[in-house]
Amino acid sequence: MIMSGLAGVVVALIALPAASLVGLMAKSGADSFLDLPANLTVPPLPQASRILDSGGNVIGYLRGEQDREIVPLDQVPMMMRQAIIDIEDSRFYEHTGLDYKGLVRAYVSNQESGGVTQGGSTLTQQYVKNVLLQAATSKESKQAATEQTVRRKLREARYALYLEKNMSKDQILERYLNIAYFGDGAYGVQAAAKHYFNVDVRQLTLPQAAVLAGLVKNPTAYNPVLHPQAATTRRDIVLDRMHELGHIGDAELRETRSAAVMLNRPPQAEDPCQLSSVPFFCAYVRRTLLSDDRFGATEADRERLLFEGGLTIRTTLRPAAQAAAQNGANSVIPPGNRVTVGVAMLEPGTGKVLALAVNREYGPSSDGLSPQKTTDFLHTKQIIPTEETSFSPGSTFKVFTLAAALEKGIPLNTTFYSPQCYHSNVLNNPPAEGSRGKSPADCFSNSDHDEAGLYSMTTATWDSVNTYYIQLAEKVGVQNTAEMARRLGVTSCRVLDQTPGLSQRCPSGGIGPSDGSAVLGSNEISTMDLATAYATLANHGVRCDPRPFELITQRVGSTDRPVAFTAPQQCRQVLKAETADTVTSVLEGVILHGTGYPNAAIGRPAAGKTGTAQDFSTASFAGYIPQIAAAVTVADPRGPTAHTLRNVLGYNVVYGGGLPAQVWAKTMRGTIDGLDLPVASMPDPDNTQPVPSKKMLPDVVGQNAAFAQALLTSQGFKVTIQQVDSPDPGGRVVAMNPPGNQEVPEGSEVVLMVSSGLFPQTRSDDGGTPTPPATTGPGRRRGNGLLDGFGGG
Repeated sequence: MIMSGLAGVVVALIALPAASLVGLMAKSGADSFLDLPANLTVPPLPQASRILDSGGNVIGYLRGEQDREIVPLDQVPMMMRQAIIDIEDSRFYEHTGLDYKGLVRAYVSNQESGGVTQGGSTLTQQYVKNVLLQAATSKESKQAATEQTVRRKLREARYALYLEKNMSKDQILERYLNIAYFGDGAYGVQAAAKHYFNVDVRQLTLPQAAVLAGLVKNPTAYNPVLHPQAATTRRDIVLDRMHELGHIGDAELRETRSAAVMLNRPPQAEDPCQLSSVPFFCAYVRRTLLSDDRFGATEADRERLLFEGGLTIRTTLRPAAQAAAQNGANSVIPPGNRVTVGVAMLEPGTGKVLALAVNREYGPSSDGLSPQKTTDFLHTKQIIPTEETSFSPGSTFKVFTLAAALEKGIPLNTTFYSPQCYHSNVLNNPPAEGSRGKSPADCFSNSDHDEAGLYSMTTATWDSVNTYYIQLAEKVGVQNTAEMARRLGVTSCRVLDQTPGLSQRCPSGGIGPSDGSAVLGSNEISTMDLATAYATLANHGVRCDPRPFELITQRVGSTDRPVAFTAPQQCRQVLKAETADTVTSVLEGVILHGTGYPNAAIGRPAAGKTGTAQDFSTASFAGYIPQIAAAVTVADPRGPTAHTLRNVLGYNVVYGGGLPAQVWAKTMRGTIDGLDLPVASMPDPDNTQPVPSKKMLPDVVGQNAAFAQALLTSQGFKVTIQQVDSPDPGGRVVAMNPPGNQEVPEGSEVVLMVSSGLFPQTRSDDGGTPTPPATTGPGRRRGNGLLDGFGGG
C-alpha cells in the first residue's frame, strides 16, 4: 500500500498537465508504475585499457569513443563531491531516490508549459538515465533512453527507488561520478580531471572542481575549450550555490570567482598510440590483439574488449632496451631523413619482445599522402620492424643456407673457387646488363672484383661472398634454405614454397627450387622475423616465437581476471644445438674480421651478419649475444627499389656493415649497460680456411689469348692478361705463370703473357726471352663492410 501510494504521487507530480485529471490518472498510472521492472541491470562501464611495460609502468592507453578511467570514491576530493551534489542534487543525502520538493517544482513547470519540461531528477535518477543510455545498443533504444516522455521519467524513478533501497548513497555517488559525461570526449571525473587540467582527480582544486561540476548539466554548452565565457559563468553559479549552502566561505568565493578558468590540457590525438611513450610498440600491441581470434570472436568483439574493457596489458618491453634501441636508431640516422631505421630486439630463450624502435615520430603524414608518396619524412604510422613484405634481408639470409649445409653434413672447410661472375647451371641467373633473354653471360656477381678466389664456408660467410653461396646452394637446395628459414622463425609468406595458389595471399610469391636470388636475400621478410631467427641461433637452436605480452587482465568487481589471448607456442628445439653453435662460431668472425668489422664490434663476444639487398634497396644487420638478439633494417619506405640507399648522410651507398651495423652496436651497448648484462660465454670463433684441391693446369702457350682465357676460366682458374712485346703475332700467348701441364691449387691465379705484335728494336745482352713477373697467390679481401649490388654483406 505504501509503494502504491507513493507511485500515485510520483505519477501525479510528473505526468499531469492539468490538475483536474489527477484523480483519474493517479490510480492507473500507479498500477503501471508498479508493473515496471525494478531491478536495474548495470552493464560494465567502457573504460580505456592500460598498457604497461615489464616493470608495471604505464606506457600508453587504448580507448574508444568514451575516455574513462574508473576511480573509487575515496580518491575523489570532498570539494569535488560537494560541488556536484550542491549544483545537481543538494538534498542527495536526504531523499530516497526521488526529490519530492523537486517533483513539485517540476510539476508546476510542466503545468505552465503544457508538456514535460522538468522532471526533478536526482543524482540517482541521472545515474539511472546514464546507465540506460549506456546499455542502449540500437538507435531506437538510445532514443528511448533520452526522450522527454512520462514513461521514461517513470522508469527512471522506479529504478532510482530500487537503487536507493539496495545501495548506499556513497556507492551511488561513486557510480555517478564515473559514468557522467563531462564533455569533449571525457567520461567520468578522473578522465575529465586529466583531460581539462592534466591532473589526477585527487589533485583537483576548488576552481577546477567547480568547472567540472558545472559541465554535467550541458557538457557542450559549458565546454571550457569551446565556450570559455559560458564555462566561467557556469563555474560561478556552482561556486555561488556552494556558498549559499555553506560549503565555502566568503573569502574562498571572492578569490575563486575573481580568477579566470585556467585549462592545462595534455596533448590530444585521434590515435591514442600517438600519446604513448612508445608509440610504435603501442601500435604493435593493438594490431596484435585486434588480429587475434582468441581475444574475441569477431572484429567488433575484439575492438570492444580492447578499447572499452578496461584491460591491464602487461607487456615484455624493457625500458632500458627500448631507450637504447631508440637512441641507436635516432642518433645514427636522425628523424627527418628520407631513410627509416627499424629495430627489433628479443630475449633468446623466452621470445620476449624487449624493444621495437623506428627513427620517426608516430603519426599521420603532414601532407596526408600515403607512405609511398609522402614527402613528410618525420612522421609515419608504419610499424617498420613488423612489415613482412616490404624489405629484403640481403645477405643476413645466407645464415639459413649455412645452417642447412651444416645440417646436411657439408663441412666448414668445403672450398669453392668463387669468381667475380658465376653462371649457375642449376639456378636461375640474374640477367646480364642489356640481356633480352637467357644468356651465358647471365651470372651472379660479388660486390668487389677483388673478392674472386678460394673460400671455405667460414671465410665466405665472413666476407659475404655471393658466388660461393650460390655454389653452396646448388648442393644444399634452395628450398632447403627456405625450410630452414621457416624453421628458425621466419613467418613471411615470401619464404613459403612457391605453389600455384600462393599468389592469392602472397602477390609477390614464395621461393621456387631454382630461385638463386632468394639465397642472397631477395625475398622480403620482417625485421622481427630476422631477430627471431637469430635469437634461435643464440638459444642453441631452440626457437621461441615473439611474445609481447606477459599477462592481460580485466577488473571484474574487485578481482583481476585473466583475459584469453593467443600465446606463442612453447619454445622448441628446431635445430641441433651443435649445428646452431657452429653457425654462431662462424658468425663471430663476421664481427671480428669480416664485413661487420669494425662497426658491429661491441667490446665483448658477439655473432652477427651483414646484409645488403639488390641494388642497395635495403641494408640490414642482425646479431646477438646469449642474452639478447636484435635486428636492424634500413630502407626508404616509399619503396626500396625505386628509392635506393644512395647518397645517404654523405655515403655514396649504404651497406649492411655500415649504418645498420652502427645502429645495432649502439643498441646492444646501450642495452647491455642499461640492463647490466654480464659477459656470457659463446662458442669459440671458427677459423676454418679454404683447403683447395689440386687440379691440372692446361698449357695454353701458343694459343689465342681469348681462347686460352675462356678455357682456363671455365675450369675455375683466375686469369690475368699481361701484354708483352714479342715477335709472335699479336694476341698469342707466349708464356704463362705458373707454367702449364702441372697440378696447381684449384682456383689459382694464372698470368698469361700475350704478344702485343710489336717486335723490340733492341734486345737484352743475354738475348733471353722476357721473364714473366712474379705473382701472388689468390688472396682474400679482408672484410670491410662492402657488399655487392645483389645481396652482398
